[in-house]
Amino acid sequence: MNKHAAVLAVALVLSSCSSSTPDEAATTPAENLAATLEAFAADASAHGAPAVVFHVRNGDQEELMATGVRDLKSNSMAIPTDKTWIIGAGTPMVAVSVMKLVEAGAVHLDDPVSAHLPEFTAIFPAWDRVTVRDLLGSTSGLPDYFPPLIESASLDELQTRVLTFEERLRIAAGVDLPPGPVPYFAWSATDWEVLGWLLESKHNRGLDEILAEDVFEPAGMGNTRLAARGQPPEPMLHGYVLEDGNRRDFTRIDAIAGSADSGVISTVEDLSRFVAALTTGRFIREETWKSMIEAEPSPLGGIRLSDDICPGTRHVFVSGGGGPYSVQSVSSLEGHQQVTVATVLPPRELNVTDAPPLVPEMEDAIQQTARRMC
Repeated sequence: MNKHAAVLAVALVLSSCSSSTPDEAATTPAENLAATLEAFAADASAHGAPAVVFHVRNGDQEELMATGVRDLKSNSMAIPTDKTWIIGAGTPMVAVSVMKLVEAGAVHLDDPVSAHLPEFTAIFPAWDRVTVRDLLGSTSGLPDYFPPLIESASLDELQTRVLTFEERLRIAAGVDLPPGPVPYFAWSATDWEVLGWLLESKHNRGLDEILAEDVFEPAGMGNTRLAARGQPPEPMLHGYVLEDGNRRDFTRIDAIAGSADSGVISTVEDLSRFVAALTTGRFIREETWKSMIEAEPSPLGGIRLSDDICPGTRHVFVSGGGGPYSVQSVSSLEGHQQVTVATVLPPRELNVTDAPPLVPEMEDAIQQTARRMC
């Protein structure tokens, strides 16, 4: 590892409070669990990724590690508590706030969106059959505002122009699609902008305050916030894109500041805390959580489930990414084993047409690590 790459690892081995025998309570040593992720981080660095940060938890054992640099100007080393954009991975947090309204009876899943947000129908007049459930389950069929935004705006505009929920919806409305809903999963960032606007309308306050009260504070996510306009607060993992072949710092992205889909800034440890709190009932009632994960044709809330990691154990996936950032968190359903990784990707031209080459490799390393904890 070169002089500009740094590794900081923290392994916590806590005594068990159960009455199990040592053999019954034994778990795989945390330092051995990280081997695959360390190999991925080394390969990512060799391919130009500025930083990789990951958190692994197996019961009472944890490892938290950062490799690479925080930014390519100072070359200061990255540390595990550095913040990162978790673009897209904040949608389950928005879903928690929506489901809390459902629990309170203020919203019903099968309510038409227009019943709570008349502005929606004004922008999408032919989409009057779309329900809150459709938005949460990605079956609305709404056009995704993100591709036309990226294609039409300059990098300067993306970094300094703040958009409202209404403006994001109007960008999406410019895409010609037949009205939904649809009977299949069809991801659209626009779904979450509608839900964010709905939340602000019902609560009569900003989404930043709503998420702080409903999610960040209850889960102990002290390093997580909904981004505001301007340069994100340091220490921050800086991301970069290429513009005419030249590297450009793309850490400030005002176009997604305040966005319900992409606007959350967090850390790998905080993202792990969120997924653990979600799966163990710290936000919503058990029956509410069950209704989310058993929904068809796909779970509600921007999550996905897998039965392929460990025999007899379900896992929850939360993922996000865009521009120079990619994150993924995998947790067993009871929350005992977790793997969360954030990668600052090698600089490249900004586009939304294909996944960066390192992303599939990162996902494979995460799944291999999770399987070692079966």
